[in-house]
Amino acid sequence: MSRRREVAIGQRYQPTQSNAVWEILELVRDAAGIQHARLIRIGDPTAIKMISASALKDVRLYRLLTDGESAA
Repeated sequence: MSRRREVAIGQRYQPTQSNAVWEILELVRDAAGIQHARLIRIGDPTAIKMISASALKDVRLYRLLTDGESAA
């Protein structure tokens, strides 16, 4: 089983079904205590979304880009 990675401000993620790259701007917890990340799309600062941190950790949905790595 793979180690669960933590999400952090500044990390960049790529959806597995897209070439878009999203960067974490902020981490927040909702009233139920569930952590969410506010993301901005690289190259389009008007595109902002919020997604649960657990979805970002799911390798079937998102790929964490390493420092200096660009989208595939």
